[in-house]
Amino acid sequence: MKTLRLGSRASCLGAVLLTGAPLLSQTAPTSSTVPMDSEDTVQLSVFEVRSSKDSAYVADKSVATTGFAADLAKIPLAINVVTAQFLEDTGGMGFNGVANYQAGFTTDQGGMDNGSRNSAGIDPSVGAVTGGEPLRTRIRGQPINVSQRNGLPMKFGFGTENVDRVEIARGPMSVFIGGSTLGGVMNLVTAKPQFAPAYKFGVKVDSNDSYQVRADLTGPIIKDKLAYRVIALYSDDNTWRDFSESTTKFINPQVIWRPFRKLTTRLEYAHRDLSGNMVSNSMQATQAYQDDYDNPSQALLNLGSTTALGRPYTVGEYRTRIARTFANWRLDKYTIDGRWRSLGEGESFTAGDWAGGYDANHFGANDSFSTKYDLIESETNLIVTDWLELRLFGRWANQHSDTTFFSNALRRYPDGSTPLLSATSTATKREETPVNGKFEAVVTKDFLKINHKFLAGYEAAFNQAWSVTPLVNTSKLASVAGSPNVIGSPATLTGANVLNYFDPRVHAVPNYQSIVTFADDTAAPGANAQTYSRSFPEASYVAYSGSVWQDRITVFAGYRNSEIQQSSYNLDRNRNKVSRFLNTPKTSTQSNTLGLVFEPFKGLNFYVSQNIGVEAVPAGSLINAAAGFTNLVTTEERLANPVPDLEGRGREAGLKVELFKRKLIGHVGVFELTRRNTVIIDNERTATDPRNIGTAVDQNPATQNLAQTARVQWNKTIDGSTSEGAEFGFVWMPNNNYTMTFEASHLWTNELTLSRPLAGTAATAQAMIDYSILNGRPLDNTPDNTLRVWQKYSVTEGVLKNSWFGVGIRYQSDLMPLASNSSWGTVLPSWTAFDAAIGYRAQVFSRPVDLQLNIENVTDKLYSAGGRTWSNPRTVMFTATTRF
Repeated sequence: MKTLRLGSRASCLGAVLLTGAPLLSQTAPTSSTVPMDSEDTVQLSVFEVRSSKDSAYVADKSVATTGFAADLAKIPLAINVVTAQFLEDTGGMGFNGVANYQAGFTTDQGGMDNGSRNSAGIDPSVGAVTGGEPLRTRIRGQPINVSQRNGLPMKFGFGTENVDRVEIARGPMSVFIGGSTLGGVMNLVTAKPQFAPAYKFGVKVDSNDSYQVRADLTGPIIKDKLAYRVIALYSDDNTWRDFSESTTKFINPQVIWRPFRKLTTRLEYAHRDLSGNMVSNSMQATQAYQDDYDNPSQALLNLGSTTALGRPYTVGEYRTRIARTFANWRLDKYTIDGRWRSLGEGESFTAGDWAGGYDANHFGANDSFSTKYDLIESETNLIVTDWLELRLFGRWANQHSDTTFFSNALRRYPDGSTPLLSATSTATKREETPVNGKFEAVVTKDFLKINHKFLAGYEAAFNQAWSVTPLVNTSKLASVAGSPNVIGSPATLTGANVLNYFDPRVHAVPNYQSIVTFADDTAAPGANAQTYSRSFPEASYVAYSGSVWQDRITVFAGYRNSEIQQSSYNLDRNRNKVSRFLNTPKTSTQSNTLGLVFEPFKGLNFYVSQNIGVEAVPAGSLINAAAGFTNLVTTEERLANPVPDLEGRGREAGLKVELFKRKLIGHVGVFELTRRNTVIIDNERTATDPRNIGTAVDQNPATQNLAQTARVQWNKTIDGSTSEGAEFGFVWMPNNNYTMTFEASHLWTNELTLSRPLAGTAATAQAMIDYSILNGRPLDNTPDNTLRVWQKYSVTEGVLKNSWFGVGIRYQSDLMPLASNSSWGTVLPSWTAFDAAIGYRAQVFSRPVDLQLNIENVTDKLYSAGGRTWSNPRTVMFTATTRF
């Protein structure tokens, strides 16, 4: 029993290591499929998550995020735990399936392909899948940090084929992750081998003509010493969009060895192969742009008199001016009324006139992708004494991604064309090999009536990535007739014009695979064919918690020192180095966390915390000289005014409850998240710098010269991209039949903040455009309000015995998916969607068979949950599962 006591006493220490968000929402089922045997249960260590307090929709502890089993009620941060059972009941799959019932969580459903897969196989927190832009996943309005698998960074696609639970830690992850990212971390905890034999088989079909088969087998090889688990899955998937087929093959064998009670070693291999056709974002409306093309106002035509033309434009001349040049139209509108426009301003997505309407996939049928990874992961835990436990964790992975990815036709030009050539370079051929390791030691000891907990850890990685340059030869495109709907279209389209004058009303989407090759197939040896990057991140961290008054007052503190060194090279087709174009010296940053939990009454825990995460920025200076005046700023002056490191700062306070014998569990809390040291122009210092006397920024009218831009520009840093708000998360279980999970969030601060640029400084025109459009907009892909409710009622007697019913409600207010891009102004309206589920356990040949029917979006509402595409219409899914 000493080992069990060790896990319990160390549970609070994890909080110190967790640097997350302010609110705890325990809306998740506990573990997946297989019960533990009683002997295995007493082997609990500080690195095991199992708890006797867990129930179907409530998890008691966090492991992967905190580093070891930490009591969620005693953590002064926000961690949501979504387990396999909750995902099964709600029909959730993949990254979006996890996020569906999380308040304050929005995803880029275009990039994530409506939750069924991550098209390019890239980590959703940092990857770029469509349009060369990041996936706009946001928690509380802030980008999320790197996703993790069992506590180590995950540089490959996020899949839930072997999920046991997902821990969602909100806010800056100062101690365990570091960096200035504020949103938080999604940590996938995988299912592990068990010593109690269990076998599970399942099939799934849905209304999109998809099907899946899955097997999960576990049990002992040598009683109490050696156990295995094998999870295998094959999935043939389609979405409601055109040309969206894909297949997934997954196999995950693993063993766990326990030669004696205090030593456990796990070794696993995983292979995942996902391939299919890319799915585009949706077309966005540009009606205002179109209206001024179709019927230009006299004021717009009169602008011709201010040009060399010397007279008003004719309608035809003005149409030529703006037909394919949005910038000209925006400049003309600004000249007339002084207001800059964005495409899609005041509008939403449109179906366009593609043959598929809302279902249209603008990539066509030949925009393939594939992503495959292999990994080997090991973990060893040793209980040295009843007060010291050690953990060694490591992983090797190899991931390949290939896409034939051209452009997403997000808009139509007013001349009638839908150009496809704007993103030819986004075809990818990439290999990445991350190697990660982590060592941790946990000490727990009572001394001087204080329960001391201390953790020390070190982690390091060696990441390598190769990206091959795509080559495009449009001359291979077959000639097609031009469209009569496109103004100025040639009668016959050849080469690049097939893409430039594309009209979906007339033309089929070209076969991009026929015109894309890669440099490693065609370039001569010694010529640049691909890029290679490598990085060496490492970090050491410590954390301490001290508890008094029967653990009712707990103080937390943690510190992390992170270091990283990076290099990038040009390689030839054979991966020989040609040249080095980046060599970043080793940089070091420090992050920290502080927290306090106070339990005045049993089941009521008040908490406060502050987390500061720091990341180094590339070498730069706050003072810069304009072209032709570089001699005015000395090297010493530049070095004396470096750009400071970025800093993410999170503060939070709240209350966590466990009341009425754990029938009501949850939290309410408030938070403030700010990214500090955002660089902007320092107008005052620039204007008063003596080197700018006689320029446009000169404050003295006698010497001011509006024709001369500033020679020297000073910058400064501000606190930017602040989000403040409140979150609520509760699970109510009044009896054994009914469970309700409730999550809601509200932001009272949700806006971009920019400093007004000063006339005469560098890039003033573009800076003024950005300022006038962006200042005061909401943060990217961030609604002010979200609500998520799931209710489940199980029937335990009567005619409907062994059945259950589930109902879900998801709501969020309007948002701007591309708020930080001054070229776009689309607003997605608020929406409410309903989900439902029915389950029944039957006996077939004396074996239990669970039958389940899920209906997503019961009312078939047309809406967008986030990103740049429509969300799923009504989708019906049937699942049958049996256990042995």
